[in-house]
Amino acid sequence: MKSVKRALSLLIAAGMCAATLAGCGGGTSSSAASAGSAEGTASGASGEVVQISFPTFMCGTASQTAWAAERIAAFNEEYAGQYEVVVEEIPGDQNYIDKLKVLYSADDLPDVIVTGGYNLIDMFKDKLVDLTPYIEADEEWNAMISDVGRNVNSRDGKLYGIPYIRQTVGYFYNKDLFEQAGIESVPQTWDEFFEACDKLKAAGITPVSMDTADSGWCSGLMLGAAIADAGDAGEEFMNTNQPETYNTPEFIEGATKIQRLFQEYTTTDAIGGDYSVAANNFFNDRTAIIANGPWMVSDFYDTSVAPEGFADKIGVAAFPGNVMYNSGQIGWSIASKTEEKIEASLAFVKFMTSEESQRLDLEMSAAVPDCAIEDADVYPLITETIALADGADRSINDFQSLWHASVVDEISVQFPLLADGTLTPEEFAQALTDAAAT
Repeated sequence: MKSVKRALSLLIAAGMCAATLAGCGGGTSSSAASAGSAEGTASGASGEVVQISFPTFMCGTASQTAWAAERIAAFNEEYAGQYEVVVEEIPGDQNYIDKLKVLYSADDLPDVIVTGGYNLIDMFKDKLVDLTPYIEADEEWNAMISDVGRNVNSRDGKLYGIPYIRQTVGYFYNKDLFEQAGIESVPQTWDEFFEACDKLKAAGITPVSMDTADSGWCSGLMLGAAIADAGDAGEEFMNTNQPETYNTPEFIEGATKIQRLFQEYTTTDAIGGDYSVAANNFFNDRTAIIANGPWMVSDFYDTSVAPEGFADKIGVAAFPGNVMYNSGQIGWSIASKTEEKIEASLAFVKFMTSEESQRLDLEMSAAVPDCAIEDADVYPLITETIALADGADRSINDFQSLWHASVVDEISVQFPLLADGTLTPEEFAQALTDAAAT
């Protein structure tokens, strides 16, 4: 039933995309190409439709493509004659982030931005709308926002983003490959984790999917978990917004573990590879472990991505030390420059972060909602991931959400050097500290 529902959602979304987004495979619609400015061309005061410019990474093969297409089409239908969302598709997280930085530099940010977890608030906040008074004036909307979601989207008492996703991340493992290697239980400590990796190698199985490109998402998740397990100071570090120094014993201990994973327990294409490389290795039984969030679960059932029956052999676990990513995530921001545009953008953001939208995102994309939702129709692995997060001994936020954008960019430069031994863990820490100062 799950596979059928997802297939139908994608087919519906494909139709929506053809009419609304000018195709889900990438590129820019003709209307979007002329709507990059936050000012736009329409005037609500004159009775014309107010256009809301919205670039998005939620297109092509992104996990939220179908959800975004359905929701945007629904908004445009509900507000027909009043507001219209004009979409520019920018496939690929890094392409999206790079485009937004260019628009920021040109003082041409679009009306609405959702950063996909990347911390752009600190770079863009001088051009973002302080949403605090608008949220405080709407009791129902205000009450929906979780404390952790509000915290990660706030700076100096001002709310610059509206959360819609909660971050709950552990790692997925292939139960069949674990069994082949004689691994009887999920490792509880890093010593046990490396022992399991040795057993997998002895059985001819590469243990872990890793990556370095596009900020090295999977590798970065492993790094953060290793830092948090180094003690209370490590957990605190992983919940610190924009740390200025990475020269701490906990960070260096975590980096040492990651260097070992790169050098002994991953694939040869990990260095230089991006998330897609890491995921494909896991989908095709070339690796036994991948760190990622529950949004990946629907792909386990998608036979265009993974083999038939793949989902049945996948389990989910907390990181060693019972560490889980369990936090709010940076959400939807507004950069409109006029009250008319702000009003239109607020309507769109409220629609996209509503309980209905968050429920659909959970069911269609496996994105864990920021607000409390009961009785959602979701895959068991998602329920297990949420339960692991709720029972974690250490709960942390991810590096993309908290670290300086300059540091996140620098990771892709420094990870390969750490992996091949050009840098020591101490030198890796210093390189990120230097990046934080830029």
